[in-house]
Amino acid sequence: MNLERDLEVPSSLEGYVLTDRAIDSLKRIVGRFSETEGNRAWTLTSVYGTGKSAFAHYLSALVAPANHPMRKKASAIAEVGLGTESDDYQLLEENLPQQGFLRAVATGTREPISQTIVRALINGAESFWKSKKGNKPDVYRELVDIQIEISEGRIFSNQEALNLVKKVRKVAKTGIFLVLDELGKNLEYAAYQGGTEDLYLLQQLIELPEQKETPIYVLGILHQAFAEYGQRLATVERNEWAKIQGRFEDIPFTESAGQMMRLIARAIDHSQTEPIACALNSYAQEWSTQMQNTIESEEFSQEIISGVYPLHPLSAFVLPILCRRYAQNDRSLFTFLTSAEPYSFKRFLDEVSVDSDILPTLKLDQVYDYFIEAAGMGLASRPNLQRWVEIQDLIADAKHLDRDYVRTLKTIGILNLVTVTGELRATRNLVPLALCDLPSGETENDTEYWDQIIEQLLQKNLITHRRQLNELRLWQGSDFNVDSELSAYLEKEQSNLVTLLSSLQPLNPLVAQRHSYKTGTLGYFECHYLDGSFDLTQLSCSNSDCDGLVGYWLDPEMPTEIPANTADGKPLIILGTKKLEVLRLRSREYAALKKIQSSAPELVTDGVARREVRYRVQEAEQLLNDTLNQAFNIADNPNLCWVQGEISPMDRVTDFNAKLSEVCDRAYPQTPILWNELINRRQLTSQGAKARRELLEAMIERSDEEKLGLKWEEQDKHLEKF
Repeated sequence: MNLERDLEVPSSLEGYVLTDRAIDSLKRIVGRFSETEGNRAWTLTSVYGTGKSAFAHYLSALVAPANHPMRKKASAIAEVGLGTESDDYQLLEENLPQQGFLRAVATGTREPISQTIVRALINGAESFWKSKKGNKPDVYRELVDIQIEISEGRIFSNQEALNLVKKVRKVAKTGIFLVLDELGKNLEYAAYQGGTEDLYLLQQLIELPEQKETPIYVLGILHQAFAEYGQRLATVERNEWAKIQGRFEDIPFTESAGQMMRLIARAIDHSQTEPIACALNSYAQEWSTQMQNTIESEEFSQEIISGVYPLHPLSAFVLPILCRRYAQNDRSLFTFLTSAEPYSFKRFLDEVSVDSDILPTLKLDQVYDYFIEAAGMGLASRPNLQRWVEIQDLIADAKHLDRDYVRTLKTIGILNLVTVTGELRATRNLVPLALCDLPSGETENDTEYWDQIIEQLLQKNLITHRRQLNELRLWQGSDFNVDSELSAYLEKEQSNLVTLLSSLQPLNPLVAQRHSYKTGTLGYFECHYLDGSFDLTQLSCSNSDCDGLVGYWLDPEMPTEIPANTADGKPLIILGTKKLEVLRLRSREYAALKKIQSSAPELVTDGVARREVRYRVQEAEQLLNDTLNQAFNIADNPNLCWVQGEISPMDRVTDFNAKLSEVCDRAYPQTPILWNELINRRQLTSQGAKARRELLEAMIERSDEEKLGLKWEEQDKHLEKF
């Protein structure tokens, strides 16, 4: 489904069925159209393949003008799916305006949200005015021109996009229904750029003054919760994201576990299962009976169980829940099914064959390997991090045990992550079933075998059995609240940015590469963080051997005058940035986490909290490094470089490297070309010092002898160059 391409294609609605989830979402959104107060922005959130885009396409057709072919087709679907006498159908009839809305639809990419919104307005204007008779309004022609400008690379600011929305609304004389498919890609871009400024446009749109005749509604399509896209942001930034998220009413577009299993079954190709059809039928029948008795609240029909094979029934049941709660952008349910990554479903098909009447299945321990082991460090700001970290570390510490012990621990760990209550908790009955290919005990490792493994793990104190809940558990938890401690430390941290970065991420010298190669003499620049508290006219290099100084300016106001040289006569280069606020937030968070790690007394005895803090420190350090690289990236700040007092625009890092050599060539034109690393260095090596001493002695004592009487060993021949 492509919302932009199919905006005016009635046949694209063929076959659309209003499910219970779609009807509920429809009522929540359309029900607001007749209200002057209340929510005007929504997000549809669910994993890939659940029909979010198809629903958004149907809804955008439903809000077209009454005589539009798309509206007629959508209304016909509603008549069949709801019944013309139903309250739900009457709600649509009463709330959908006859004149329709301007349907501004666009698919997000990794670009500013302002850019996506402008593209949506262009699509909406073309659909809205192309069928209208008479001259097109000026704003329509303006949008046509803007489309050309976008193709040529123009980037629109938030204010420009907001003004354009206001102008289109005023001229169209009807509401705007803005649909942003793949909004998550815009959020990823905003998170990468580091901050909340890009998202404020969404807040500004939603907070535009209500106009009864020309309302603005916003619908965003996400694959995971809004805040999850900002998981790598600093805590303060995530809080700002949460405020913006609060302007949206989130609609979880998630079907029941049974419906998700049917979705998985449709994604698996069973065209070549005929040779095992008899065994598969027996397998499905046996598991259907067992699962209906084990998890009574869900339907486990033979059709579903055979459809999800070779996934173990419990793996198919747990996967959607696990993805919804923990999956990263690149680790969705359908990525697991279709990718060739280690431990994935496709890799299982390639590596496992059917050699007997017992059909092999992909079990929860392999699901653990894919989602937990392979997930990496991108989890440090996710919910239940303590539980996640503790489970992962306990299993990692148990790798020396027999493989079946580790498989059992992984199975319990996955179930602990999914839930600690309800029928899916890790009970003494459910865990053995999750490890068996068949529940009947006909396999070599039956439920009794796994019961013995569980008993031995209990004896080794690697797991605990909470008898009151009848739950096997790996994790113990912690009373130390890292977020609360972090907030307290952030309030105390008042150091300026120069002080913070100088202690947290000191800068390494920069080498003038071409100059050094050309002359044989190493030319390098000291690097320091600077701000408005420094008097640039009094600035000196701390090391007399360096050839210049590069200052990383950490102040929103650039200095009015930048001298060409330092006080000690060395060339001075200043680099500026536009991302100071982001840099400040992430520096303070990293500093606070480092302080907690080194000084919080609770961490001495609380291993779980200690591991969590360690994870978060590593994540914060990586995030700060990325932010520094972005903040002083020459390509992103082409007009924020001053070389010896003059602004010097640059487009690439290579331009900056070349400029360092150019400055050295100009400042040190008399540099001799001396290609000998033993001689041409600031400090002699021990070999060089020895050769110098012997040479001086010979010059004084044996000046009349050939070659001063020196006889070099073969390995010291190169010292003759002295």
